[in-house]
Amino acid sequence: MTMPPEDETTQSEVDRLRAENALLRTEKDLLLKAAIGFATDAGAFRRPLRKPEPR
Repeated sequence: MTMPPEDETTQSEVDRLRAENALLRTEKDLLLKAAIGFATDAGAFRRPLRKPEPR
């Protein structure tokens, strides 16, 4: 059974968009990991030193 041409076009567009979405998710994850790495190297995640409390 074959699909009408407009259904094939629609399905191919959906397939293309799904593939693009998967690529974009992969790129986003990679960029997030890189940003975390840069922030860690820059010391953005260091805890501030606590000052001793006066007695």
